[in-house]
Amino acid sequence: MFENGLLHFIEYELQIIALSWMAILYTIKAVQLSRLPMPWEKAPPQGSAAAGATRSYAKIFMPQSMEQSRKHPGRWFEFGAYHVGALVAIIDTFTLPFFPEFMTDPVRIVFAILIMPALAIGFVKLWRRVSVEAIRFVSTPDDYFSLLSLQAFFFSGVMVLLLDTAFWRGAYFLITAAFLFYVPFSKISHYVYFFFAHALTGRRFGHRGVIPTPGGRS
Repeated sequence: MFENGLLHFIEYELQIIALSWMAILYTIKAVQLSRLPMPWEKAPPQGSAAAGATRSYAKIFMPQSMEQSRKHPGRWFEFGAYHVGALVAIIDTFTLPFFPEFMTDPVRIVFAILIMPALAIGFVKLWRRVSVEAIRFVSTPDDYFSLLSLQAFFFSGVMVLLLDTAFWRGAYFLITAAFLFYVPFSKISHYVYFFFAHALTGRRFGHRGVIPTPGGRS
């Protein structure tokens, strides 16, 4: 299905085009956001803005700091496994074509094992979005398409790691390229905005001295 020349184009040139496209769009978005009015705190500081930002990032690793994780501890592990799998799948898009010497059989197996839970959790997320009325009510077509796109990305990633055939390499990198073209317009962009949102929110609450303590009080 994939000739050698076509496969090479899909793995290298097409990926570079897609990455460049995504970088250009995010640069434009960053410039637009930087031009928006950004009112800062004018009151005297009651705490440390840096400590607030640090705490904001650190709470990802503290399930007790989030209400949903306290009520449903399994959701925190689900969140972690899903995002670890996504990170490994993304890393794989660079290591497979550009660092093939690194992708030994043991590394491939480890990568596949780390991605598999994300694939399984993706089905749980889809089922929950369809079956839970409150979630279904607020879901948009982009929510479903993003989840399905990630499922295709994870599945093809596992298959290329385990089989490494021309078909699965071509499918994996075609899906990756399509994903890169689509991501800037989707809710998946939260992985970029996450860093800015936590820094700004954390600094604001840190400046006000509103930082939760281990006991749950600020």
